[in-house]
Amino acid sequence: MANQSPPRLRAISLFSGAGGFCEGVRLAGYEVLCGVESDPNACRTHAANFPEVPLFKGDIERFLIDELAGAPAREELARADIDLVYGGPPCQGFSQIGPRDPKDPRNLLYHQFTRVLRALAPRCFVMENVPNILSMRNGQYRDKIIREFCESGYNGIAVTTLLASNFGDVIFDKPTRCM
Repeated sequence: MANQSPPRLRAISLFSGAGGFCEGVRLAGYEVLCGVESDPNACRTHAANFPEVPLFKGDIERFLIDELAGAPAREELARADIDLVYGGPPCQGFSQIGPRDPKDPRNLLYHQFTRVLRALAPRCFVMENVPNILSMRNGQYRDKIIREFCESGYNGIAVTTLLASNFGDVIFDKPTRCM
């Protein structure tokens, strides 16, 4: 047999922004099949940084529902055997430097993350946010988010806080088992 390279791992980026997370995932060897972003300025920057990555430029609530030019169709993504869904929903409602408003509608965008997980059933996922998401309202958001991930079929959820300057020396807490 000829030297065959192993198949590339496939990923989908949610809340893509300008693409910083995409670059890390790409450098880790994944093929980013598409991104999702609603902010027009971030979309332009992402497109400049990753011209080969189709970008769903619109409200994440419409991703996998609406067909947009340049974005893969739901059926195409469902057949793609996705390895990883990753992203960081907006953090403004949780951030220490923001108002920490429990009524900020962006605080509920994790529901869209789990909707995509249910639709595409990737092998794993990574959701990133600010540390305060774990403690705000005595951990209510943390508990709701973990419960929803468990209900989406992922029963070994690991939650950890990373300090970027220590990246590479990550020790994960013991995974949470779903009940």
